[in-house]
Amino acid sequence: MARAFAGPLSRHFGGNPADALRLRAGVEAWRADLRASVAAKVGEQLAWDEASDATFAADLGDSSFLAVRLLGLLADRAELDWPATVPPLLELDRDWREAAEAKFARSRYGQLLACTVWLPGDYPVTFRVPMPDGETAEFGSVSVLHDQLRWLNQRTFQADADVLAGWIDNPAPAGGDFVAAAQRGLAAMTAAAAFAQQARLPLVVTLP
Repeated sequence: MARAFAGPLSRHFGGNPADALRLRAGVEAWRADLRASVAAKVGEQLAWDEASDATFAADLGDSSFLAVRLLGLLADRAELDWPATVPPLLELDRDWREAAEAKFARSRYGQLLACTVWLPGDYPVTFRVPMPDGETAEFGSVSVLHDQLRWLNQRTFQADADVLAGWIDNPAPAGGDFVAAAQRGLAAMTAAAAFAQQARLPLVVTLP
């Protein structure tokens, strides 16, 4: 089951406050290395409070993150039909593979499609680097993700804030209804991105 978590990375990896405290110095050293390895205009924005107690978590179910990413692909391609159900793997879809090979360069929603980690700041680029635990991930900007989710809603469902919030409990089983799962993914990711942007904290999606 996928999960979206906004908060300090030491809390993401440590879970409880005691383990987060033990991991904090390592995360801060990792961040210093990351800031030194990216463009200066990006690196200067990669600052957040690893000692913060602010966290937000959203359950994405089995398929809502996959569904909202596919929704982003389909919103860019009016000639493509929406599926009735969520496919088991995006990589099995030819159009998705072609867009991924081009690194989603033509997409209005490239950071939603490409990334699973977003850090504070507003920058259009993404970068693929190891996480503090050594697992490699594609990183983007919390602010850009929030904007892309807003544009995606405007281009598809045009839901107001109350309707959007109500979708967070939609069913999202593997192979379930595509629209319901995409709505849940859009609602959960929008809430997580809004929290991360306001609190100036990272956002991480953990996949099953």
